[in-house]
Amino acid sequence: MSKLLIVDDEVAILEALTDILSVEGYDVATAANGAEGLEHVHKARPDLILLDLMMPVMDGQEMLRRLKEDPDLRAIPVVVMSAGRVSKSELQGSRFLAKPFELDDLLDTVSAELNKPH
Repeated sequence: MSKLLIVDDEVAILEALTDILSVEGYDVATAANGAEGLEHVHKARPDLILLDLMMPVMDGQEMLRRLKEDPDLRAIPVVVMSAGRVSKSELQGSRFLAKPFELDDLLDTVSAELNKPH
């Protein structure tokens, strides 16, 4: 069973994504900001991270930067979720999912990232 980490400060989004992805058979954990997200990554090393960019405490941009700087963590695939425009440099090689997204787009993206050779 693949372990996913969803990092988003919107409780409704966390709950909805957790419900959807759990039903699909994923083991889902959540974090409300980048600092919590990094803490979780160090403890439970997910197979994929779904990351919002706009959050308090530590935003997704900073979390992504720290993941990419860490040789032990940089290989974890990240899907950046945002309602705003995002530049290629902001993505740092990650997949992008524009909010609001369709359920099929979410599931296809998660599946593609998990099945991609790393």
